[in-house]
Amino acid sequence: MLVEFAIQNFKSFKELQVFSLEASKEEEFDDNILRVVRTNGNYRIVKTKAIYGANASGKSNLILGLVAMWKIIDNNLKYDDVFQDFVSPYRLDNELRNQPSYFQVIFIHEGNKYRYGFEVDKEKVHREWLYLKREKEVMLFEREGKKLLELNETTFKEGKIIRQGIKMFTEKTLVISVLDQLSSPISTIVKECLNNKIIISPNLPSQSRLSNRWFMQTLHHFENDSKFKDWTVKLLHEIDGSIKDSKIQEVVLPNGQVDKIPIIIRTMDNDDVPFMLETEEASGTKKVFDFSHIIYRSITQGKALIIDEMDALLHPKLTRKIIELFQSPDAHKEAQLIFATHDTNLMDNELLRRDQITFLEKSDEGDSEIFDLSEIKGVRAKDLFEKNYLKGNYGALPILNNLEKLLLNG
Repeated sequence: MLVEFAIQNFKSFKELQVFSLEASKEEEFDDNILRVVRTNGNYRIVKTKAIYGANASGKSNLILGLVAMWKIIDNNLKYDDVFQDFVSPYRLDNELRNQPSYFQVIFIHEGNKYRYGFEVDKEKVHREWLYLKREKEVMLFEREGKKLLELNETTFKEGKIIRQGIKMFTEKTLVISVLDQLSSPISTIVKECLNNKIIISPNLPSQSRLSNRWFMQTLHHFENDSKFKDWTVKLLHEIDGSIKDSKIQEVVLPNGQVDKIPIIIRTMDNDDVPFMLETEEASGTKKVFDFSHIIYRSITQGKALIIDEMDALLHPKLTRKIIELFQSPDAHKEAQLIFATHDTNLMDNELLRRDQITFLEKSDEGDSEIFDLSEIKGVRAKDLFEKNYLKGNYGALPILNNLEKLLLNG
């Protein structure tokens, strides 16, 4: 499970900021809701977390920071320009523009807590480290540039490969990426947990359906996995009770090629009426279809799903339903949902605890800061979170005082 992500000198994050999923000491009282999981190793982790803040406060940048770390690890040995493509230092400070960006993630696998991170600029790796905590935290390795500062050959036996001076270890390669290629056990766990146990959907420009990988994944599995198909139809029925079924239909395009398109079947006056998903259904229905497979994978296989602007195009009740899916005792224990949103209807103490609500706020200097609702003094578990947030009690709201002047002077 994902425990923490830390970031510094990346986009709007100047100082070190920490996004944590560790639960506070607040107790759970409802057996029908699983908002906190106690893992092997006795760690308490929240299942879902909402990220709030004004426009341009840094919500998307936080998720893009995770994307950058994910992409760097995944593509480090595939092409040389990976740092150029994904490292984006804080630009409002002349000194920081040429300093490395900092990324660190903490996660739990089979009761063990791993802490892995690196500092990279657009050209090379400056630092990299890996720690493991069973009973107590121990360092596995630390490197600075190409130099290995520390290596725990007792716990991290695969680290002996580094001592051999293999040419693959350069200032542009991550130790974890190289050792994973050599099937080294701990390194493979780290890469597997970061690249295959975390699913990220950043807010990207509009894509055609065929270039939308979530849609294409759903389309493939909808056609080949009857269990997933039945689950998706039930989810679509939650949106609209008239939706009875769905199927994939082959159509012949004007150029003679055969394409496969989803069809939504509705019951109208006891008749089954087909509607083409792409051209005849609402945007919300299309988005639910697109995301249905990654939601299904997350709640059945125990993955962390991270979505930017999850509430866009979705009715608030449907967004709430998706949160409830992850917090259901029937979902995989390790399934997590992290999402950026503007939907204050979700600030409900019966849905989200204080430690499940994170705020991002931009300072007067233009850098983003992260804080949790549970860190604000005086906030009680049964407070009306939404009302107090909109009153400005928690901060992280847009400043609109000068908009009237624009209208008057227009």
